Amino acid sequence: MSEHLGSCRCGGVAIKATGKTCFAGYCHCDDCRRSNGAPVVSFAGFEKKQFNWETRKTLSEWRNGQFARLFCKSCGSPVAYTDDELPEVVFFYIGFMADRSAFPPEHHSYHHEKLDWLSLTDDLPKFNETSYPRPE
Repeated sequence: MSEHLGSCRCGGVAIKATGKTCFAGYCHCDDCRRSNGAPVVSFAGFEKKQFNWETRKTLSEWRNGQFARLFCKSCGSPVAYTDDELPEVVFFYIGFMADRSAFPPEHHSYHHEKLDWLSLTDDLPKFNETSYPRPE
């Protein structure tokens, strides 16, 4: 079974995950862009049973309604986000993961919010909302 490592810049937050992600994709929503300071953000989603926190001594969160943005309070690195409607999944930012090439995006979420000047030439599916199934 494949093993995936992730950590912030200072090492105060780190994970070890196993297996295949349940989500790998881009998000173009304004909230993701603002929280990461990037024109588009990519994620690798793991179920909570698939990973362990190796250390989380500097892990902090900022809540925005049903969402929590996780970050390192020491170095400021974005770590992940969670959604109260999907309590068993944590969506780690690809930049947090050690082997970023292991999580090629499979689709675009909130594509209608994509920045006009951002040119993407892939043929991935494009969704106007999230591509991850939500509970009914």
